[in-house]
Amino acid sequence: MPYGTDALSVRVADRLAELIVHGRFAPGEKLPNEPALAAELQVSRTTLREALRILSTRGLVEVRRGVGTFVTEGRSVNADFNVLNIRNTDVSTKDLYEMRLMFEPQAAYYAALRATREDLDAIERFCTLNEQMILAKNPLWDETEQKFHNAIASATHNPFITALLPIFNRAIHHGILLANEAPEVAQMTLHDHRVLVQYLNDRNPEGAKTAMYLHIINTMRAFHIRLD
Repeated sequence: MPYGTDALSVRVADRLAELIVHGRFAPGEKLPNEPALAAELQVSRTTLREALRILSTRGLVEVRRGVGTFVTEGRSVNADFNVLNIRNTDVSTKDLYEMRLMFEPQAAYYAALRATREDLDAIERFCTLNEQMILAKNPLWDETEQKFHNAIASATHNPFITALLPIFNRAIHHGILLANEAPEVAQMTLHDHRVLVQYLNDRNPEGAKTAMYLHIINTMRAFHIRLD
């Protein structure tokens, strides 16, 4: 796929697919109307329609003219990712963070090379939103943390990496639960994210890769997760 104007629609389609995987929209459920859904995702209705068209071709949603858009029934939405059924896999926090360590630094590398201006703006926006949540000491900052990391993964424009988003998000969710018991992790996150964003904006792939690696390593150490 060219790294151009269609990238946003693909990213929005991936985000919607992720919401379906996490159960936000159940099989057979009607999605919110276009204005409401576009506002929630912070995109135009044109971009949303294209994203829904992408999901329709994947078989994840069904557009019923004059009625609305529904999540497809009778098909496991996790099949769209074809990696693993994250909700039914019994793994530890250590397993999840090791997986992040294997993939996310390299994802940051390719994001620095391939990100469009829209991608970088989204990464910056979610970084700022996450900072606001952390500084407000909001214990529910896992959603903005997920959006930040998801935006970086999406900026790789690699379907396999975006297929791993549900796994990244499960690891992040586990991490935020632990971080709420360790305030120093939140402060470390503020610093690590800003360093990472700077390398991405500078189009420095090696710097971005190293920054992501150190961010995950720092978090693992703070949670006393062994690295051996």
